[in-house]
Amino acid sequence: MKKILEKIKGIITQGIELAVPFLCLGVVIQLITGSPLLGWNVVGNISNAIGQFGQANFIGVAALLILYSYINKSSK
Repeated sequence: MKKILEKIKGIITQGIELAVPFLCLGVVIQLITGSPLLGWNVVGNISNAIGQFGQANFIGVAALLILYSYINKSSK
């Protein structure tokens, strides 16, 4: 059971490590061009996701923790 959970954790970690650079690239391109990238409104989707939750402060702290752990892990 422990091996299965470790494998699932590894898959999720790899997915996040793959998705974060694309998300950041989408935000940067949208901020530079001012229009959605290929119909993908990254900034709008992030704003909507945060707005749907009543506790935007919690979401901000959670996002900072995820970003910190990603940066900390990639610097090792």
